[in-house]
Amino acid sequence: MKNNIEHNGQGILDRFSNPGKIQLIYSKHLHSGLPYQRPVRQAHVNRLIRKWDPKYLTPIEVSYRDGKYNVVNGQHRLAAMRRMNGGEDLVARCLVYTGMTYEQEAAMYYLLDKTSGHLKLANAIKALLESGTDPEIIDIRQRIERAGFTWALDKPTGVAYEIKPVRAVIGAYQKLGGPGFSRMLGLMAGTWHGTQTSLKSDMISGMTLFLKTHENELTDHEFIRRLSETDPAEIAQLTHVDRPAVRYARLIRKKYNEQGAKMLPDRFKK
Repeated sequence: MKNNIEHNGQGILDRFSNPGKIQLIYSKHLHSGLPYQRPVRQAHVNRLIRKWDPKYLTPIEVSYRDGKYNVVNGQHRLAAMRRMNGGEDLVARCLVYTGMTYEQEAAMYYLLDKTSGHLKLANAIKALLESGTDPEIIDIRQRIERAGFTWALDKPTGVAYEIKPVRAVIGAYQKLGGPGFSRMLGLMAGTWHGTQTSLKSDMISGMTLFLKTHENELTDHEFIRRLSETDPAEIAQLTHVDRPAVRYARLIRKKYNEQGAKMLPDRFKK
């Protein structure tokens, strides 16, 4: 998936209408906070101000689209410059691209911010979704939404049916495939109704391993019937050996076996 992401994103960047032009632009004309961007973090702004050295200041990457100068990369630098100027308007040195679409901006943001090491995985996935460059990431979100969940990549609120983990979700999709991933989400929704304790990273990994191991040995209806009385928090409390995914999968199997005559064997590797 990573190679596809980078290849598709670079392909979009190759279609810029020009390589960019240096311009001096007043900060009041620069717009940021677009959906593909990570939020401005004051701690990051504070670090920039403490270590500020104009000798290493690179131009702010800007896309001129629909009559607006959109800050694609550099909103933390811009926030630091504004604060050091007492909140007053100032002139910023910008590298301006023209002819870009919103999706191309998102791809550019992902590739540029990724090289800086500041982009967290959730923010990277959000940028890729906005860019529309990775079909697997798009498919994951669509399957999540069709199952009645939301993928909270920005600001989780803790409500039911809100999935926060990123690595566990992507890992589940890659291990189970699209249909298997959708089946897992359907089982979790029907059994635990989107409670946050059922959507923890380790629980998702455990469900992934359980379903991958026993996918042909159980029916969805029987799984929901047997596990619906088990609080996911109980599974979390009882796990104390093995790797996280293995111990969660074993506890799910144990609870499944307690509620019926047909037993599932322990096929999980040590």
